[in-house]
Amino acid sequence: MSDAPFFRFHPGAYEHGCFEQSEETCAACGRACVWKYTGPIYAHPPEPGAICARCVADGNAAKAVADGGYSLHDLSFDVEPSEDLAKEVEQRTPGFATYNPFVWPVRDGTPLAFLGFGEDAELAGDAKAKAAIAALAKEMGAEIAPVYAMIFRTLDGADYVATLDLD
Repeated sequence: MSDAPFFRFHPGAYEHGCFEQSEETCAACGRACVWKYTGPIYAHPPEPGAICARCVADGNAAKAVADGGYSLHDLSFDVEPSEDLAKEVEQRTPGFATYNPFVWPVRDGTPLAFLGFGEDAELAGDAKAKAAIAALAKEMGAEIAPVYAMIFRTLDGADYVATLDLD
């Protein structure tokens, strides 16, 4: 496995600052992190020490948590995916800062990939991202500022969905 594994449900994890380069020792595998996870970990105390990207990707990070129960997100699913896919999102997909628990969209049983927030430079001019925010606004019956819209897309890239993160 690469020191910088790909995360299909958060393909921009490195660009979004979920990892930083570090030679700190990973609490799960005991090797140098190379890419140390900097995102949230929801676990019972004590919180684990440094966790490498490899251990996030392969689920080995659970070894660094006292009871093995943790999540990298504070979320619910709009439709419950299979147990394996739910675990992949919750425990093996890098988390990102949100103000509140949020809804991770699922289509045809598969979670969508997190692309970023509607205000991000690469999404601000994207027609599909804008359409997803407009659809969310229509559903909510109110205008949605891009800063509050989290943008997701199906793994095949065909459909975009926005979900809300109000502060």
